[in-house]
Amino acid sequence: MATLSLNDSHDAEHGKIAADELARLVIVHGEWLESNGRAGTKFDMPGANLIYGGFLHADLSHANLPGACLFNANLRESNFAHANLRKANLEGASMVNINLSHARLAGVNLTKVVSPGANFADTDATGAQLRAANLLSANFLRSHLRGADLNDANLAGATLRESVLDDANLTAAKLMLVDLSGASLRGAVLTRAILFGATLDRVDLSDADLSSAEGLTREQLDTAYGNRTTQLPIAFTGYVMRENPHQLTP
Repeated sequence: MATLSLNDSHDAEHGKIAADELARLVIVHGEWLESNGRAGTKFDMPGANLIYGGFLHADLSHANLPGACLFNANLRESNFAHANLRKANLEGASMVNINLSHARLAGVNLTKVVSPGANFADTDATGAQLRAANLLSANFLRSHLRGADLNDANLAGATLRESVLDDANLTAAKLMLVDLSGASLRGAVLTRAILFGATLDRVDLSDADLSSAEGLTREQLDTAYGNRTTQLPIAFTGYVMRENPHQLTP
């Protein structure tokens, strides 16, 4: 699968699907959805160049776009539920209130996306790139973000209940008022993360690095799980976290 060079505008737009053709493809995909596959055509374009594409209010649920380039695309209010976007490039895309529930997002590039209010519930975003992403009040319920890079991401007010963020990079992430109830952050890096008002009920912080996290309180830690290698800010020197009773010892 060819990789687009986004450093050169001419190269980046080579092979780009024209706006009128894109609109037609969205329409026939809608017909495919409405007819349960008996009419229309599924949006099935792995590796497609959709750079700067317009998908405002589009219904592309169940679309197949692994490796596609959607750099700086307009995906506001669109529906990509159950879509396959594995290793797609959506850097800088406008994704306000997008529906990505149950989508396949492993290895996707969502760097600097503007995605407040987005629905990522039940997605597999293992290894996703979300650096400096605007994810205000986004819904990540039961999502899989193992090894994801959320460095400097803004997740204030987001829901991450029962999500998996093991080994995720949350350096300098804004986690104010985030609901992490029941989430797993084993081995996650939260250095300089801001945790004011975050809900940490039953959160597993075993082996996590919170050594320079900000806004952390005793009350929050009392509701969470950890172990001897959980790194806490110096203010909590001597504090012993309770271990997760549901975590089996290897």
